[in-house]
Amino acid sequence: MSDQVLNAVIATVLGSVVAVVLLIPVAAVEYRKDGRLGPRDLTVLLSGAVYGLALWTYTLLPMPAGDYTCAGRQTVPFDTIRGIDWGDLGSRAGLAALVHDAAFLQVALNVLLFVPLGWFVRRIARRGVVVATLLGFSVSLLIETTQATGVWHLYDCAYRLFDVDDLMINTLGATLGSLVSAVLIRRQRPEVVWPSTITLGRRWVGMVCDGLFVVLLGSTLSIAWRAVQLYVLEVPFAELPTTPERLLQWGVPGLVEAAAVLLAGRTVGEWVVSVRTTGGRGPAPVARLLKLATGVGPFVALLAIPGAWTGPVLALFVLTTLAAAVPRAGGHRGLAQGVAGLDLEIVLPRAAREREPVRSAS
Repeated sequence: MSDQVLNAVIATVLGSVVAVVLLIPVAAVEYRKDGRLGPRDLTVLLSGAVYGLALWTYTLLPMPAGDYTCAGRQTVPFDTIRGIDWGDLGSRAGLAALVHDAAFLQVALNVLLFVPLGWFVRRIARRGVVVATLLGFSVSLLIETTQATGVWHLYDCAYRLFDVDDLMINTLGATLGSLVSAVLIRRQRPEVVWPSTITLGRRWVGMVCDGLFVVLLGSTLSIAWRAVQLYVLEVPFAELPTTPERLLQWGVPGLVEAAAVLLAGRTVGEWVVSVRTTGGRGPAPVARLLKLATGVGPFVALLAIPGAWTGPVLALFVLTTLAAAVPRAGGHRGLAQGVAGLDLEIVLPRAAREREPVRSAS
């Protein structure tokens, strides 16, 4: 596998992981911005994360593992560009020679690498050419400085060439990306039409966010605990106690979810997608306890309990919970809300509540 293909694979895999991690904050922002998280938003999230990782892989990888040659610096403006052999561009042979010229390929690929940055600036930040150009220059300067310092002195000298022309070429790419995207993307946001009913997609996103919250918070606490045990207290790996780690990994996220349900009536995922519960079978504390006991509570418990049987039971519980949310009755309220007799409603942000008149769409 070539370095270029490997860099693409690494960027895709790690970028997908980053997109999953960022789903919770992105969903929280989008549902409060216009009440939706559509396929286009998810595509932008995934492509943006993969692109960000691609900037790293294609400019810094592969990193040398043994002996290497110091790359030096190219500080003469336009020196790399002047090295392009333009030849006879009027003939097919001249064009073929140009596309195989190493200097031309370096310039062209550097421009193309930063074109998406200009598009993302306009698509996500709703900013134009000036911001895209400044950001393109800043990102390029950070990359070139990282290369020139041997990844901030991780290496004795630079293993990749610092080229001042790359600063100009990369910045040009970001500018071109912004100019091209101006034709396709309007900087002014359309009028927000807030949804009046809860969709199945919104319910499923909330459930996914609950699962991600439990797993990500638990994994972070587990890794931190192991790091303290191994590197601070210097406990041998084979002697690491499992019970405290398991309590941290699943107990803390479980307590956070339990507190959210019992005190506020909604899970972390339901807060992310901006919905809340109303009504209930009996007093509110009883309804919320039923919701916890048939929803996120069993999910966390099955994750925490060791044993070969918990995996299939957890999968069955998750599938049942997802399927129970499919019927539209009660706004896709699902298993836990159905058992507790709770209904769901959308929580509009204050700006939308104060705006008159408020338009809505199902």
